[in-house]
Amino acid sequence: MYVLIDNSYFIIRILNQKKVEIYCFNKNDNNEYLYTYPVCFVTHFIDINRMFILLSMFIHIQQLCTYHKLYLGKEILRANICINLEQLYIQS
Repeated sequence: MYVLIDNSYFIIRILNQKKVEIYCFNKNDNNEYLYTYPVCFVTHFIDINRMFILLSMFIHIQQLCTYHKLYLGKEILRANICINLEQLYIQS
């Protein structure tokens, strides 16, 4: 599941109950036939602060509305809690 706000959407996954992956897809309205590859961020859940530092420097994150940034932070936190509790994470 993904949420489209602004011109981007994110897919958040947990890999092997050890890593958090975030895929950023940027929708390009100028050329609908141009395929854009996602930007991927991966970090161990122990180093989740590094993920926030990387995301804060990413130009597309800086251009998002406040609601979208809060949603992304909430989902990263939920993924991190699921790893700690060894629960299944499903992005809402």
